[in-house]
Amino acid sequence: MNRTTENWLNPGFAADWISSERPGYSNGLFIVRWEGEQESAQTDGGESAVRIRRLLSTLALRSGKLSDSVKGWTLSDSSLIMAVDVGPDETGDGSDDREITAGRMAFLLRDLAIRAFSTFRYSRNDQKRSSIRIGFGWIAPTAKAAAEPDRRPAQGKLRAEESALLAAYETAWQRMFFASNPIRLPLASYPQAYMAEPDYKVKYLPIVSLMDGSLYGFEAVAVKAHNGARIGMNEFYEKADRAGQLFEADRRFREAAIRGFPSRNGDVKLFLPVPAKIIFDPRLYPGSTLRRIEAANLRPEHVVLVIFGGEQESASTIRSALKHYRDQGFRISMSGIKPQLESLRGMKDMQPDYAHMNVDWMSGQVADPIEESFLQALIGIARKEQIVFIASGLDSDRLLPGLVSSGMNYAQGDWLNEGHEDGSSEPLPERQERIRNEVNKRFQGATGTMSELINPVKQFKRDTPVSEVSRHFELHREAQGVVIVDGGKPIGLLMKEKLLQLLSGQFGLPLYWNRPVGKIMDAHPMVIEESVTVDQASQMAMAREPDKLYDEVVITRDGTVAGIASIRSMLEWISQSRVKDAQWANPLSGLPGNEPIRREMVRRIAAGRPFEVLYADLDHFKWYNDMYGFQRGDDVIRYTADTLAQTVRARPNGDCFVGHIGGDDFIVLSSGGDALQVAQEMLRNFEQGVGSFALGHTGLVTDRSGRLTEAPALSLSLSLILCRKTAGCTPETLSERAALLKKKAKQQTGNSIAWEELGESEGESARTLAEELTVR
Repeated sequence: MNRTTENWLNPGFAADWISSERPGYSNGLFIVRWEGEQESAQTDGGESAVRIRRLLSTLALRSGKLSDSVKGWTLSDSSLIMAVDVGPDETGDGSDDREITAGRMAFLLRDLAIRAFSTFRYSRNDQKRSSIRIGFGWIAPTAKAAAEPDRRPAQGKLRAEESALLAAYETAWQRMFFASNPIRLPLASYPQAYMAEPDYKVKYLPIVSLMDGSLYGFEAVAVKAHNGARIGMNEFYEKADRAGQLFEADRRFREAAIRGFPSRNGDVKLFLPVPAKIIFDPRLYPGSTLRRIEAANLRPEHVVLVIFGGEQESASTIRSALKHYRDQGFRISMSGIKPQLESLRGMKDMQPDYAHMNVDWMSGQVADPIEESFLQALIGIARKEQIVFIASGLDSDRLLPGLVSSGMNYAQGDWLNEGHEDGSSEPLPERQERIRNEVNKRFQGATGTMSELINPVKQFKRDTPVSEVSRHFELHREAQGVVIVDGGKPIGLLMKEKLLQLLSGQFGLPLYWNRPVGKIMDAHPMVIEESVTVDQASQMAMAREPDKLYDEVVITRDGTVAGIASIRSMLEWISQSRVKDAQWANPLSGLPGNEPIRREMVRRIAAGRPFEVLYADLDHFKWYNDMYGFQRGDDVIRYTADTLAQTVRARPNGDCFVGHIGGDDFIVLSSGGDALQVAQEMLRNFEQGVGSFALGHTGLVTDRSGRLTEAPALSLSLSLILCRKTAGCTPETLSERAALLKKKAKQQTGNSIAWEELGESEGESARTLAEELTVR
């Protein structure tokens, strides 16, 4: 080190040092401050303060010997102020990132402080509630000082340099108190005890797709060894950081998580928690995590690093952390995203591949359009920025309908694995089936399956040389991808574009040409059965990572490869389907019209499973339209459509479809649940609000035959057919039966239901429950 002064860095040294022209170098100040109850300072003649100053001096001397960047230091009461000069290659990995360099120097100071205060004895009074804080600030001369260094008088130049020093000092002071976690003292026994006792173990929480219920990955978390209680990772790393053992805690947890990972085939991903500031530790050399996962037969694309503890760090710090790991091929996820403007802006600035958002703010008790619209807006923001959302906190199935209907990609929570008897990390099969049922409700009425888009594809085995696959692409220029199979079942995908990127590198050919294709394939491609609808498949495809958005989709038939489909063909099919559906949609209610209704009815009959058909017809609507005008009549039509749709949407289970036949006639197709109970609920909901459309009406109304009768101005007649068997049924026969039932229902005054069950025996008569089910 060059200079030491009593109270402040020598002004002449500061002026020469800051104004020296050294391209690529940056100047900064470190403050290391000891804090504690200095009761002994008044009783031991100041010996306590002297001991602290000696320890800080020892820290400065050791720092100067280990790093050439330290250019000067001074002591001020119980604080050490150090001037550092950071070069362009201080990071050691070729990176020119000043924040990483400053962070690593801070870790060096922390480590030296721990050693100094642990090795040298000092009084118990000094140890009481004591801690060490470290802060850093960059020194930047004023724009005028930097632009005209030779034209300013010496006195003005000195003032400019002093201002720059004071600004850096103030920045370091603020960071010291508001950003950095203090190192708690005494250090003689706590860190060793903290690390010696293995008081936790690693548990793997499943992450599932909300598009098909399949397992997507596992997130490693820490749980207490004696009772299995979850330990928050923020708390876990913060405790280690304050003990000065962040590197040891992180390394120990990473090794345990990678070693115990349930999968080694690349079929699911490992979400591995990582503290944001660990990249500043100089002991974390580049590639250390990469070597660990490769030793466990994993690849970087199999691992997603979940960054924790970034809330108190600067944006440049987090960006440095993301860059450090992205350069090694890892995918990145940010934790703790909240539905708040500041949190969303931070997510946008960091641009991670995934974002964990806790959804405990959702009520989930009933269908809430406000919550669903808000969640859809959040998901839309993430998709625009090419970020994949993961819903954290799925602790019960009450949140499932809202998450699925809003288009959430993936979910994680205790509900998925709750009560596994064998201790497995896999999600419970009944939970996955519940998700698939909810997804089916979302895509009900969707037509067209992936079987319509199948294109043939070349299949290779895992041990096929890369050279053979490359020759295939040369001979078949139209081919965009190949499927890697094992016994006819897909285990991987290789796109031509990605193969060419690998081979075009400086050492691409010698590295990969003779290697088996299984070493470079995408071991986690999108694989779906041909029976999946195109709508659902397109949503699943758009939920993939940004670099996989336009990869081919592998289509299977009974588990074996049937072919592939491109994203372009899927989007074109959906676009054409939307145009056709728009042609048949009712312009007044927005519900599907006659052609979609017919297709849906044919689909349910062909499926051969029991379902229900409910026809709804407004009573006295022609009289109402003539009496109150067509505009009020249109309002009644829309109210009726909304009532039917909201009633079936509120059902916790069941596959329902609502269509508008025309005029005042509607149809509801459903399966699962009690159809009679749903019909009664429709009448009750209709009765609650229909009175507002005919306020003050008393007297007679005119029915369709022109006869005057005493009845409510508006009522609803329902005809319900319970199709217990579908053999011999057609849309026409069901319509004829429904027309007969509707006549029976309309013979009753007020809201009524007439229903019929098509069972195994023929000749069952219609049953009219008008008197029992009429809602007054």
